Parts: sequence; C-alpha cells; structure tokens
Amino acid sequence: MKNIKCIFFDIGYTLINEDDVWVQRCIEQAEMEDVKILGLSHKQIYEEIIRATIAYKPQYRTVIQKFGFLKSAPYRHELEKLYDNTDLVLQSLSHKYKLGIIANQTDGLVDRLNSWGILKYFSFIISSWDYQIMKPDIKLFQIALEQSGYNASETVMVGDRLDNDIFPAKVIGMKTIWIKQGFGGMQNPKTEEFFPDTEITNLDELLNVL
Repeated sequence: MKNIKCIFFDIGYTLINEDDVWVQRCIEQAEMEDVKILGLSHKQIYEEIIRATIAYKPQYRTVIQKFGFLKSAPYRHELEKLYDNTDLVLQSLSHKYKLGIIANQTDGLVDRLNSWGILKYFSFIISSWDYQIMKPDIKLFQIALEQSGYNASETVMVGDRLDNDIFPAKVIGMKTIWIKQGFGGMQNPKTEEFFPDTEITNLDELLNVL
C-alpha cells in the first residue's frame, strides 16, 4: 500500500485473542438457571454467537435477545491475551507509521493496553466508551481521522469484522486490511463495499503488505 502514514487497529481478535473469554462467557451463561431451563449447552450458545456474527449482527446481544436470557454473563477481560508477536509487529510498524486504535471497548482500555505492554506504540486511542459511539458508526472513524490530522487516503484500518471495521472505514475513504481471526474471520463480504483492500490471517503478515 502506497502513501500510508497512519495505521488504525481494532482490539478484539485483531491484537487480542479473545478465545478463552468467549468460551468462559458461554460456560457461565449456560450455568444460569433460566438457561438451564431452556436446556442450552455452552457449545450451543457459542455456535449461536458464530451465526450472529456471520449474519452481521451484534454477536452477544443477538443471542441474549433470541433466547430471552434474563442477564448477560460477564466479559472477563483478564482472560484476554496478546496474539503472538503483537508487540514485535507494533514495534516494527511504529518506526515507520503513526499507530492508533478504533475499537468498541468498555471502560479501562488505556489501562489494559498498558498492562499488555503495548500502550507506548499508540498515538491515538479512539474507544467507543469514551465517545459513546459504537462501530460501525462512521462518526467514530471521523473522530479518529480528525485527531490524527491525516487524510483518509493516508490511513489504513486493520480489523477482524467486515461490518464493524472494513465497511465503515471504506465509506470514509480509508484503506482496509481484514485480519481473518476469530468470529469475524468467518464472515463473507455481502456487497462490494464490504470487500477489503487486503486480507491477512495474522499480524505478522502486516509487515509484508504495508
């Protein structure tokens, strides 16, 4: 990709492996009394999350609403893990590009980035919690561009979801890289607007496509 000056990243299933989080969440959901009455196993709940994601729907809220669960099992951030070589890839990219984040996250993102040892690489952190705007709303991407000072054509968005990351970034003129990890990696582009400029299967490949 030519003329790129700034790279924005999603968090979940882009920089962070959430597999253990979602398995545990489904286990805890299945152990709730109202869910036991329905006879749903944690594996069935997990499969429903996959279906929701493939259908371009909010993955957990859709499942909660479908079955009428009384409450949602907690999302346990302490089970999140950096993907292998995340630190090394960010370190390498930070020598050539400005790095930023555009992510749907709960409160405490800066603290989590610091605990993972990667906060130092980011110049711009745009979290849905701080602005009370969630992807795929393009306003969050517009805020990111305004803060960075770069034109959309000088930036690239790296994310795992075609609906939350690739589509809105393309709408405002950013370049896009789809990292096919996690639930989002199972999606399929439904129209031309959802096709990324580039596909990769892990962060290491970023060093070869930028």
